[in-house]
Amino acid sequence: MEKYFWQNKWVFILAAVWSAAGLWNLWRFPYQVYKYGWGSFIVAYLIILFLLGIGLLIWEIAFGQYTQKWAPEAFWQVSKYLKWVWWAAIFTGAVILTYYAVVIWWWIDYLWYSIKALFWWTLPWADNAKDFFFNNVLHLTKWISNSGSVSIPVLLWTFAAWILIYLFTFKSTKSVGKVVLVTATLPFITLLVLAIRGITLPGAMEWLKYLFSFNKDLFFSLELWKAAAWQIFFTLSLAMGIMIAYWSLKKPDSEIVNSTVLVAIWNTLVSFLSAIAVFSTLWYLAVKSGVWVDKVVDAWPGLVFVVLPKTIALLPAFQALFAVIFFITVFALAIDSAMSSIEAVSRAIRDKFENVPVEIITLIVSVILGLGSLLYVFGNGLYILDIVDHFITSWSMLFIWVIEALVFLFIGKKLISFILERNSCKLKFLFNKYYFWLSFALNVVVLGYLLILNLKKWIAYGWYPDEYLLMYGVYVIVGIYALAILINIVDILTSKKK
Repeated sequence: MEKYFWQNKWVFILAAVWSAAGLWNLWRFPYQVYKYGWGSFIVAYLIILFLLGIGLLIWEIAFGQYTQKWAPEAFWQVSKYLKWVWWAAIFTGAVILTYYAVVIWWWIDYLWYSIKALFWWTLPWADNAKDFFFNNVLHLTKWISNSGSVSIPVLLWTFAAWILIYLFTFKSTKSVGKVVLVTATLPFITLLVLAIRGITLPGAMEWLKYLFSFNKDLFFSLELWKAAAWQIFFTLSLAMGIMIAYWSLKKPDSEIVNSTVLVAIWNTLVSFLSAIAVFSTLWYLAVKSGVWVDKVVDAWPGLVFVVLPKTIALLPAFQALFAVIFFITVFALAIDSAMSSIEAVSRAIRDKFENVPVEIITLIVSVILGLGSLLYVFGNGLYILDIVDHFITSWSMLFIWVIEALVFLFIGKKLISFILERNSCKLKFLFNKYYFWLSFALNVVVLGYLLILNLKKWIAYGWYPDEYLLMYGVYVIVGIYALAILINIVDILTSKKK
C-alpha cells in the first residue's frame, strides 16, 4: 500500500491546527469565558494548556511519528491486550462524525439563505431566529419519542455534506493537503474580519475591558478549572486517534516540539478570536436591546444558531454580507474537523486492507457513516444528538484519555528520548525531560479525578434516569466497546496463528 506522507511541514501544521480548531473553539470557548469569569477563565486555560494540553499533544504526536502506525497498531506495540481501547477511540470518532456531518448541513443551510439574502436584502430569520432554527431548519418535534418527518432539503444537504467530506479526503493527505490551504486559512481571515467588526460596534470598548477583567473568587473555584481542563482536552482533538494518524504520515526524523507548540498556539489564537468576535457582537445585541449580556447569551446550539444569527440581522449595515462571512467561517471550521476524523477512521481500515485503494476505503467509510447520519435528520434528531454527544464526551472520551495518559507514563523514558532528539524549539529550557514527566503525572491525576467526579455524579443521578437516555446513550457506548473488544480478540487469535 502506498504511504501518503504530507507534502511539507506547513501543510501538515495547517491540517493539524484545523483538525483541533473546530466548533468547540467557536461556541464553547466563548461561552466558557463568559460563564467562568472572563479573564479568570483565560488565565486558567493558558496554565492548563501549558501543563497538561501541550504535553499530551506532544506525546500523541511523537508516538505516531515514532511507530509510523495509526493508533490501534501503535498501541499494539505497547500491549496487544490494550489495543481495543484505541479501536474504541476510532469508533468514538466515527460516531461523533455521524452527527458532526449533520451539523455541517445546518451551516450549509444557513449559508445558502445568507447568500440568497445578498440579492434579496433580507435575512429569513430576522423576525424570529429561534423559530427559524427549530422549525424551518430542524423541524423539531416536542418529544424525543416523536420522530416526526424528514424534509427533502434536509436529506439533500446531509448528502451534500458527505459528498464534500469524501471529495476532500478521498486521496488521504494528497487531497487533504490541497484543501486545507484554503479551508485552514479562510476561517482565520474571516474570524479576524468578524472580530474587527465586533470591536467597532457601539459598546465594544466596555466589552473588551470586561473580557480581560479578573475575578479572584472565580479563579480559585474548582468548577472553573474543571471547565478549562475539559476545553483543553477536547479542543486539541486528543485521544481520538487523529493526531497519531496524522503524525504517523510524517517522516520519522521530522521535528516534533516546535511544530506541536505552533499547533497549540494557533488553536488558542482561533479560540481568542472567536471569543472577541462572538461576545463583542452579543454585547452589541445587549446594548441595542437595553439589557445585560446574560439576557442574550445562550449555550449550544442556541448561541450559534439563534443568538448570533439574530445579532447579525440587527447589525447597522451589510447584514447579509456578515452572515455569509460568519457561516463560511463555521463551515470551514466544521469541515476541517470532519476531514481529520474521517482520515483517522479510514487510516485504521486501510492498514487492515492494504491492497484496497484508498479511494475505495474512504468511499465505503463515508457511505456507512453517512447512513449513520440519517438517525439525526428526523424531527427528534437534536434530542438524540445531544444525548449521544453527552455520553460520548462524558464517558468514552474521558476513559480513553485516562488510559492513554497511563500508557504514555509507562513508556515515558523511551519516548522522551525520541522527542528530545527532535526538539528544535527555541524554548528548549521549558520543554525538557522534567517538563514531560511532570506533565504526564499531572495528566494522570487530573484525568483520573475528572473520571471519578463523573462516576460520583452519575451514581447520584441514578443509573436509569430515562428510557431514551439508556436507549441512545448507553447502547452507543456499549456497542462501541463491545465491537472494539471483539476486534482485539480476533487480532490476538490471528496473530497467534501467524
